[in-house]
Amino acid sequence: MLKRALIAAVLTAVLAPVGGAQAAPLDSWPITHGIDCLNDLFNPTRPDGTKDPAGDPAPGSPAWIERDRQRLECDNQRDADRRFHPHNHTNSGRYGEDWYRNPHRFDGRRWRFDYIAADIPGVYGIPGVPAAEIYRPCKPNTCLNKPAALERFAPPYPVVVIHHGFIAQMTHHRFNAQVFAEAGYMAIVVNGIHPLTGVPNVQDSANGGEVLNWLASSASGEIGREADLSRVAMAGHSQGAAAALSYQGDPRVDAIVAWDGGDAIADNNCSGENPCAPIMYQRTDGAFSAPQGTARTDYPDTRDRGLVTYQEHQARGMDVYHITLRASNHIDWNGNGVGSLAGNRLAEPVINYYTLAWLDRHVRGKLVVDGDGDVVSLHGRDAAQERRYRQAIVASAFAQLTSKRFVSGSIDKHTISQGFYDPVQMATSGDPLFGGNVPYQIEGLWIVDRLSPEFRSFCSVTLPDYLNGGVAAVADSGAAGDVRLTGCPVTG
Repeated sequence: MLKRALIAAVLTAVLAPVGGAQAAPLDSWPITHGIDCLNDLFNPTRPDGTKDPAGDPAPGSPAWIERDRQRLECDNQRDADRRFHPHNHTNSGRYGEDWYRNPHRFDGRRWRFDYIAADIPGVYGIPGVPAAEIYRPCKPNTCLNKPAALERFAPPYPVVVIHHGFIAQMTHHRFNAQVFAEAGYMAIVVNGIHPLTGVPNVQDSANGGEVLNWLASSASGEIGREADLSRVAMAGHSQGAAAALSYQGDPRVDAIVAWDGGDAIADNNCSGENPCAPIMYQRTDGAFSAPQGTARTDYPDTRDRGLVTYQEHQARGMDVYHITLRASNHIDWNGNGVGSLAGNRLAEPVINYYTLAWLDRHVRGKLVVDGDGDVVSLHGRDAAQERRYRQAIVASAFAQLTSKRFVSGSIDKHTISQGFYDPVQMATSGDPLFGGNVPYQIEGLWIVDRLSPEFRSFCSVTLPDYLNGGVAAVADSGAAGDVRLTGCPVTG
């Protein structure tokens, strides 16, 4: 698909007529709403990618009220885009379906897809798991029509198990799982209830462990043989975030990502031989869903809601990332396929950018050693080569987590969901159904402009030194800091 950079300026030029009709601008938002949702007009980003710590409007001031009004408008942005998109199939069909991410469109091209139905005696399934979608990377000599920007990966693959939230379903996390598979992970999304049997769909926290047990058994066949169970992450949204967090202290799990759920861990669930796994928390600054129309009334009382989490996790020696997305709502973590409920047009790539960087830092980049302390190598690498290979992965992830801009080549190549509609591209694509879609892009944008000004974001992440031992670098916001204002600064 044609890559177009997102721009904040109003597009005054009108695209060429198609089929005798006058086409609409690629981005109608600046014209129809007159709001810049890319940049921060109230505390502009400085040339070094930071913001003035004293530059935000005072709570309750006219500027603060206007900024909050614009936040509400920007959270409705994607819903407005959808209304101008002539092939608006995300509002039809089953709840939560995203036509642009239907797995059968790209099975064998961008990833390898398997649907695992409920476990019925004599029928192939995962014991205890009502249903699952499994996405595996393209391995060598497969996916012959793969897009050039995507890689092929030789198994075994690190594993990510994804849990959906209350009433949601596994299809809502295709935008995560498909991206993870393209980046080298085996991504497995579990459904709390069989998708054809009814709602509410309640997530069962035990499903994650049941998936790992199945992968370790011969019943999983080729899928299990391609799983690297020495590198595992749990992720989840809302109620699914609680399910993911329940694996804290499980020696099989190397990292956790909690999307807009709780942000606390129990005092006694990870200690001794089973230390706490590093956690990334992503939170919303808005309401449950779009469109929103209620101004922020709990600021500044809730501004530091992530501080205690940051301090407690850091005190346990954990890497922790606690960020709040700007102009977002709870349903944004269900992707771009939930009718008009999801709003922020940039939420999906931002969610995946941070999540992938966290997984690479703590899962794909993990250096595995055996009981004797010897490095476990893959694909014919010797110990020194394995160390260099994993070091390159964690160094790249650390750079993404500490960069002040979304790193080029990192996430835009994975974004295929509904975005802007370009009638010129559609006319030249030869695909009248999907050819006019131009997915949203974030690479090159300032990271601090995508974080909420109303909640402080915190970071504490290390870069290991696999070549010489110890820690190569540390990035830490500090308890008095805010990633939005300063980035995630490398402190030592």
